[in-house]
Amino acid sequence: MQFRNNRPLIIFSAGLALLLGAGAAQALQQKTAAMVDPFAVNNGQIPSRVEYEGPLWRFNHAYPQTPPNAEQPWQKVLNGKPLTKDNAHAYIEALKEAVTRDMRVMVTRPKEWNATTHEWYSMPWAGAAVDKTGWEGREAIYGTYTGQILPASTYAESGLKVDIRNYATIYYNDVAAYTLHRVWQKCRSGQGRCVPTLHNNAAQFDEGSLVVKSAGVNASGEQWPVMQGAAKWQIYRPPFNLDGTVPNEPPVVSDIYVGIFDIIVKDSVAAPETGWVFTTLVYDKDASGKDAWDKMVPLGAMWGNDPEVNSARNPGQPLLETYINPAAPAYAKVTLGYGGRMSGPFDIAVKTNVEVDGKIVAKLPSSSCLSCHGTSSFLPGSFQPLTFFYPVKMPVIEGQPWNMYTPGSDEWNEWFKNRPGTVPQSQKPGAVALDYSTFMEAVLMNYAAVESEKKPQMLKSMGEDFWATWRNWQKARRH
Repeated sequence: MQFRNNRPLIIFSAGLALLLGAGAAQALQQKTAAMVDPFAVNNGQIPSRVEYEGPLWRFNHAYPQTPPNAEQPWQKVLNGKPLTKDNAHAYIEALKEAVTRDMRVMVTRPKEWNATTHEWYSMPWAGAAVDKTGWEGREAIYGTYTGQILPASTYAESGLKVDIRNYATIYYNDVAAYTLHRVWQKCRSGQGRCVPTLHNNAAQFDEGSLVVKSAGVNASGEQWPVMQGAAKWQIYRPPFNLDGTVPNEPPVVSDIYVGIFDIIVKDSVAAPETGWVFTTLVYDKDASGKDAWDKMVPLGAMWGNDPEVNSARNPGQPLLETYINPAAPAYAKVTLGYGGRMSGPFDIAVKTNVEVDGKIVAKLPSSSCLSCHGTSSFLPGSFQPLTFFYPVKMPVIEGQPWNMYTPGSDEWNEWFKNRPGTVPQSQKPGAVALDYSTFMEAVLMNYAAVESEKKPQMLKSMGEDFWATWRNWQKARRH
């Protein structure tokens, strides 16, 4: 069921919906965090008919309960052998072709996509806002999440005139959704309680799993020339500044323009050491094609962290497990990660004004697709944060420069190893590896926050610093 009003809509897990004034609604949300609906479609902020007349986003959680057939046409490129830099471009194109029928609609015809039931799925514990974790929930028009924020100076060479924030939407194919079924098999919409199942490697994705993430930014072609002709979506969010979402400001219907499209695939033939290939398409206004989907071109692919390549000590040594398309638009390469490892625009792989060996470094490539996602883990029962997304000495203190491990050191290199998805980077006893899924980690932390509200003794033992640390980690990842 979808609701509209020009005031926040609060959906209780028992099924009761109350329309409240903005201030009262916020206060009540904070008091009733334990009543967050795991299957909330959105964060309760619904545009009125005056603000927006189109269909609202739909939440598909009818996960397959038996393993689907995992057709993998992109593997034809491999001839049964691991991925290489020589065939990586063809592999990316094969992945794009495999999702084109559906994703062309999702990217270029958003109202048509919202109006249909499709066989792409989304995650529970992601719709409602959760104050303790800093999660802002899923917005109502296109199901996007608030993402990274970059100053205009990041892309000064390509003419960006405004600070930007990206808003991403994430979908799982039917094979990946079977893993969501295993993890959330004890959950039923409307029952309120939704406890994950993580034993016996339930969170490991099956071969042929696809995860797609498409993101748009608030800069139009007039504000950023590289976005001329890009697909346009509408979202319903409050304004932002370089510190994040502006507090106490109401959401507004805004236009965003699609710049990236990630296709992430579980393919142990292509990537025998990690099991995953991360690929990114970027918008190229000068590419040929009939629409904005055709103009999404390969930026690159990554299937390993190149642990044998110490890019800090041997900067000229070529990477063997990252491919970057030499013909990709220049703006998309500004934010490549450590040693040129794969990282898409808006991903904040390059950190600014950090401390290294007692000195402030203006720009330091510090991450990559796999090194970030490889930190994904969860500690059932304790729920404490385990591994930060970047090679940084703890604690991370807001407002102070990050104290980074020395690039190329043994400590730094812990983030750039090739681990199977069953092995967590954290050495904490009981830590469960989440198979490179940062989104799974985020929603499990939302679950943990709600559980801690239900159990005051647990909350007392955790202490506020526990959640302050997690919120700080999430904010740091977005700046």
